[in-house]
Amino acid sequence: MNKGNISRGDLSPELLKRYVEGQCTPEEAFQVDEWYASLSEETGTGAAFDQPRHLGKVQEEIGRLSSREDSPGEVPTVPLRRSAFGQYVRYAAAAVILLVAGVGINYFLSRHQSGFTLGKHTYSTINKTRQVRKHVFPDGSEAWLNPGTRVTYAKEDFNDDSREVSLEGEAFFEVTHDPSRPFFVHGESVQVKVLGTSFNVRANKGEAEYEVSVVTGKVSVTADKGREVMLLPHQQAVFKVASGELVSEEVPEAAEKAPLWQPVSLTFTDAKLGEVVKSLEEKFDVKIRLENPNLENCRVKATFDHNRLSEILEMTMQIVDARYVMQNDEIVIRGEGCAVSE
Repeated sequence: MNKGNISRGDLSPELLKRYVEGQCTPEEAFQVDEWYASLSEETGTGAAFDQPRHLGKVQEEIGRLSSREDSPGEVPTVPLRRSAFGQYVRYAAAAVILLVAGVGINYFLSRHQSGFTLGKHTYSTINKTRQVRKHVFPDGSEAWLNPGTRVTYAKEDFNDDSREVSLEGEAFFEVTHDPSRPFFVHGESVQVKVLGTSFNVRANKGEAEYEVSVVTGKVSVTADKGREVMLLPHQQAVFKVASGELVSEEVPEAAEKAPLWQPVSLTFTDAKLGEVVKSLEEKFDVKIRLENPNLENCRVKATFDHNRLSEILEMTMQIVDARYVMQNDEIVIRGEGCAVSE
């Protein structure tokens, strides 16, 4: 379904409730996610995909559609109150848990169209915002697109023998595992075949080398001249653009920090916000600063299951009633903070 065809009339309370409860089919989840993405384009906000805000909007729409017959012409809203945060977290977990069946892939591919051929009926989407945005493929696989990134694929043939995507730009993929239908991502000079694994690919425009690093499982990497390497965990392939050479080697130990958008699982049991911040700094190799010392006293009790840094921050801010901003190379958390607990 193209974004231009998605409207409120295509949605129902039953569909949206299934979405927040994690009971949607991949096609239904695709429809809801594309509807949400179309909102920012219609309003001109250019907002990134943001899981807490997305789920809040879905909840609003459930309330609006459920009460439409009782109150014609009115558009009620259902705010996510702090007192209802426990319920909110359950909805968030239901949406996030769907990612567990997939595998994580971090692609940093150059901004050029690949050479593989698409059919007549192609679907193409580009992230015109200035933030990372999510796209859902017909099979339930997901891609988090960086600004200016485009993905193109033959939508009608996507669920046939193989799943092939052309990528221009930079994206993180969560690929639904299906050994009978391999998933290919085509970029300039490099093709990556998913064999049920998680890995990073770095191939920024203008750089002399592309890198593919494996975290778990097994990856096949093929270069233009037909050279292929198979990678196992803690190995990487390096493609040298000038010479066309493709070699494999061990991943340097220092490179095994989680990328900012790689999902991780963390549990905090009545931890001080300062402890949470320290854990996130170590996990993602970022700098986080509490602007108000009283924020240190705030407590966090939460389990994050397969979440990215941005999602963890958003949910944590809901818990401690704060907000975060980016300043230069650090994340700054602002808020009134909490009193010292006895």
